[in-house]
Amino acid sequence: MLFVNSGSEANDLAWRIATAATGRTGGLCTAHAYHGISEATAALSPEAWAGRLHPGHVRTWAPPDGYRDSDHGAEPFARAIGQLAEAGHGPAAAILDGVLTSDGIIDLAPGLARELVHLTHEAGGLWIADEVQGGHGRTGAMWSYQRLGIAPDIVTLGKPMGNGHPVAAVITRSDIAERFAQTTDFFSTFGGNPVAMAAALAVLDVIDDERILDGARATGDHLRAGLRALQRGAPVIGDVRGMGLATGVEIVQAGTPTADRPSADRIINELRRRGVLTGTTGAGGNVLKIRPPLVFQPRHADLMVATLAEVLTDARG
Repeated sequence: MLFVNSGSEANDLAWRIATAATGRTGGLCTAHAYHGISEATAALSPEAWAGRLHPGHVRTWAPPDGYRDSDHGAEPFARAIGQLAEAGHGPAAAILDGVLTSDGIIDLAPGLARELVHLTHEAGGLWIADEVQGGHGRTGAMWSYQRLGIAPDIVTLGKPMGNGHPVAAVITRSDIAERFAQTTDFFSTFGGNPVAMAAALAVLDVIDDERILDGARATGDHLRAGLRALQRGAPVIGDVRGMGLATGVEIVQAGTPTADRPSADRIINELRRRGVLTGTTGAGGNVLKIRPPLVFQPRHADLMVATLAEVLTDARG
């Protein structure tokens, strides 16, 4: 385990490790991913490309859209590997946030996830599980990759690790770390300092003592049940999906699957005005991203649903 200070640093270091261990230069990420703010991680963050030329060493793949029935299995991923090869870049790594938060909160099928890992390894690359957003119990499992039934080569941890205190980490196998050590020295001035380690250990104690994983599963299920009940009378809600305390609510033009970003923006602003904070995500910017603190309780979920119902009722009026 290597300690750093932020998720961006962790993903940047994971990328360095992958390129050193494989001798390759290509990267694979989802079509609207976000993995950090450094030069290396921004190249793996299409959400932030904002019309710039795509990095020549990175190719993206579109995850399945269960709501719109655009499930092409592993085909987009395999095609992206082929495009990397055509561009002269063998894959060093594929990186995935197990919640696919920036792509609209998508529950990837475990069988597909295992196939993607197999294709990555077959092409000579490593699999990086980005647990910065999905880890430490967010999905109701300790790590989001566990729900997918895969064994990543590298795991990155970030903001939840210290519950607000700056601490992050990279976890990998000893053989991969040894290959990295043969090519460079690594240190972090503040990484692994005693205060950060105390915060990280306290977080693990609270997760265990307060049964956070059980709570995330139960409260998340309760929240989505309430949202689906609301959906039956709200044609602007096209889909409700998620896992644990990560929920996406797709806002569409009523009666169609067409993304409605202006309405989603109005909804989150009205929610904020009434004291409920959420955001939007997804390529269309139309998915309400409900990702509350892990201490969220069913009564808070009820308040969230009731407030959203008020906003939608006022909008119809």
